[in-house]
Amino acid sequence: MNARLQDRVCVVTGAARGIGFSIAERFGREGGRLACVDISAKRLEPAVGRLKDMGFETRGYEVDIGRRDDVLALFERVEREFAAPVAALVNNAVFARFEPLAQIAVDTVERMFAVGVHGLIWATQAVVPQMERRGGGSIVNLSSVSAFHPAKDSIAYSALKAGVVGLSRASAIELAAKKIRVNVIAPGMIGTPPSIAQFDEATIATRQAEMPAGRFGQPEEIAALAAFLASDDASYIQGAVITADGGWTVPAK
Repeated sequence: MNARLQDRVCVVTGAARGIGFSIAERFGREGGRLACVDISAKRLEPAVGRLKDMGFETRGYEVDIGRRDDVLALFERVEREFAAPVAALVNNAVFARFEPLAQIAVDTVERMFAVGVHGLIWATQAVVPQMERRGGGSIVNLSSVSAFHPAKDSIAYSALKAGVVGLSRASAIELAAKKIRVNVIAPGMIGTPPSIAQFDEATIATRQAEMPAGRFGQPEEIAALAAFLASDDASYIQGAVITADGGWTVPAK
């Protein structure tokens, strides 16, 4: 394994499970010092324990990423406790619901956007001064192919993930002069337990057959891409939206 993130303080939101946990693990294997953020202490504690058992320097932070004051306090605490500014930020936390238009509730939409869009803005605001002090950094935001190819019952989710793309590209333009790179990963169907649990076996087989790769992606594959984008190997990549979906969006729909 490369050590492309050696001694760099890396913040990963939604890090207690799924793609977020895999990203934290990969960053640890690349030498990163891990600040793992999640809203659930019940999930976060064992996740941090596993990362520590792997030998990674890891701290856990129970934070609601949708609350601006809490996010600003989080980044101040991370810099203080690691005695170094943040070098890499992965905005992965999400609250998602899939419902028909007529059933979408106000509280659901407000919570989805509080975490998935507002939280990205607050985290970016908070981390930029630290990255400036260290001479630059990398922000990786998680969107979805649903931003471009909406599925059934994904009105709010597709709008949310399209918003991630827009704010990321706008941030990339503004922050380039500060030597801060902002890029987006747009995963397709990734085989995490919550994703798989949505479907029966027949539906899973049908979905996989539709994909040129013939299978769902794995969290580790998204983590590898995130590690690349966070590293100096991606030094000339700015404002990119990289689709990782096994070729699903390549054929004409």
